[in-house]
Amino acid sequence: MRDRVLHSIRPDVLTPGTQVEHWRILESLGQRGQGALYRVEDVRHPGAPLTLKLSLRAQEGALEDKVARLGAAHSNLARLRGYGRAALPGGACFFSVRDQVPGWELPAWVEMANPSFLQIAALLSRLASALNDMHARDTWHREIHPDNIQVREEDGEPVLLDLRAGGDEGVDALLQEPLPPEAQVFRSPEALRFLRMNGGRKDARYHDLPTDDLYAIGATAYWLVTGHPPFSPSLPMEQLHTGIELRMPPPPWEVNPRVPRPLGAIIMRLMSKLPEARPQRGETLNAELMVAVSAGPRSMWATRVFDWERDQEGREILPRRVVRPPPPKVPPPPGLKLPRVVYFFSPPPGQPAVFNEGPAARRRSFGSEPPDPLGPWSRMM
Repeated sequence: MRDRVLHSIRPDVLTPGTQVEHWRILESLGQRGQGALYRVEDVRHPGAPLTLKLSLRAQEGALEDKVARLGAAHSNLARLRGYGRAALPGGACFFSVRDQVPGWELPAWVEMANPSFLQIAALLSRLASALNDMHARDTWHREIHPDNIQVREEDGEPVLLDLRAGGDEGVDALLQEPLPPEAQVFRSPEALRFLRMNGGRKDARYHDLPTDDLYAIGATAYWLVTGHPPFSPSLPMEQLHTGIELRMPPPPWEVNPRVPRPLGAIIMRLMSKLPEARPQRGETLNAELMVAVSAGPRSMWATRVFDWERDQEGREILPRRVVRPPPPKVPPPPGLKLPRVVYFFSPPPGQPAVFNEGPAARRRSFGSEPPDPLGPWSRMM
């Protein structure tokens, strides 16, 4: 591996005034996932601040032309402005620069707005449209989860952030640089199965499909309407992966009885274990959402997802906080342990034999009221 993973990197490695190519660092925005974020400006054309993400993934760094063309793509995708490699003391590190999106991360927006199911349907519709545009360009996001979705302050539109760079990832990169458990619950069953079945195969590469992103949208929608991910990230890793591969979570309406059945059915189909059973395109998902919203009483869709927290006298407690139902109970399959395939490579002459133990041996723990989303949904109310 040419560039090692810079796991020890700190967000303050780039200080204000430092230049990365023609991008000047204005301030550190902290670390999120496996990247350090900075507010930057283009010294050639000073103007609105942008966001630079310094990746901690050694394998990342091949934004092809088709990905760069997303700079002029869908309005619900954060526009890409540039990318490259920054020379740091620990080695070269990939970076990408995108538009800054003023607003709220999705978890904060849910907490502040306590949206209605109509707003949730509108948000999912926008994300489906963005994915459809992205997939039409043979590009996949590959890391969709609530922390990578921003609700824009200007118009309440959801925006997908931090498009993953690079081509199909080698299994070694995925095993040695795993997503934290909080993000793995949004990864498709077939992607986790690939990891389990290819431990030690250095030439194995996972080929993402649109259905991987659509599964992640389904898991994100489950989190939106129930307040919890479909599988608990606190489970031991083997149980978590086994559950995602083999078990369906309880239907959303069993966790939160307010969930409209048509919306819950779409979410469960998005999370199907078989990719071919999911909607195959974002436009298909968008059409299904529009049909679902037209079904049933409008009052069902106007209902807020959660209750506001109240005191003993029934008054809302300020600042307002949502009350989520208990998390879903998804017991692991009793006594079932999925086999982990380990591939053995003959050592060079004179060197001892070494088994590649695969993933288990290499696992590391790692203002104001927001506006409503716009769209055809508002005209239905």
